[in-house]
Amino acid sequence: MAKAHELTENEYLATMSGGMKNVTDTAGGIVDIWEYASNFGVRMLLSDYGFENRIIEAVYENSSCTYQHILLFGLRENVYIVVVVDMQKGEIYGHYYLDLNEKYGLDESSSEL
Repeated sequence: MAKAHELTENEYLATMSGGMKNVTDTAGGIVDIWEYASNFGVRMLLSDYGFENRIIEAVYENSSCTYQHILLFGLRENVYIVVVVDMQKGEIYGHYYLDLNEKYGLDESSSEL
């Protein structure tokens, strides 16, 4: 099992060069993200339902096709664990805790699931 590596904000942002494109409908499985998500440090951040049912919210790819961001449901609404895949190496680069509530001032209680 690949060891969990939490990315810093700078490491995470560096994987977004050229912008990100939603490829959820066409993305192929490059690596087994669920094995990585089983790491305690990642698993404890994920929704039980999302993990047990292997639900992927979305997949984004940078414009140079070097990184994919795979969004998994966190423990709260608008919170995701982004598993970052290095497409050139065919391996997981790490994960990032993305809290859209905090980042954009969203109100969790006013939105629906």
